[in-house]
Amino acid sequence: MAKKAASSRSDRSDPRVNKSLAVRSVLKKMAGAKASEVAAAVKKEYGHDVSQNMVYMVKTKANMASDGRPKKTKSAKPDSPIATTAMWVDAIKTARQLLKATGSVANATALLKAVDG
Repeated sequence: MAKKAASSRSDRSDPRVNKSLAVRSVLKKMAGAKASEVAAAVKKEYGHDVSQNMVYMVKTKANMASDGRPKKTKSAKPDSPIATTAMWVDAIKTARQLLKATGSVANATALLKAVDG
């Protein structure tokens, strides 16, 4: 099957061409409406035959995008007191001194837990 020419591509930002966009725009106007009412409004306003299942799908996709859960960030803890490489090097040197002074990782950990609270 041959590719369609680039000039025949539809405009995705036009609700008269894009059914999902038409459903979203009607849902914005009629937030509490039933799916059958939304489908009828899409038919009347934009001329698209839309099933109730498509209305539910568009509503679900919109709710998935704004579900309220915090987004994961790629960076480490933003409130980390060690921000630069030089600070990490100093922290490693201090940790090495602590290990030498206490004799083992278990003792160093117990000491840090006692100091922390």
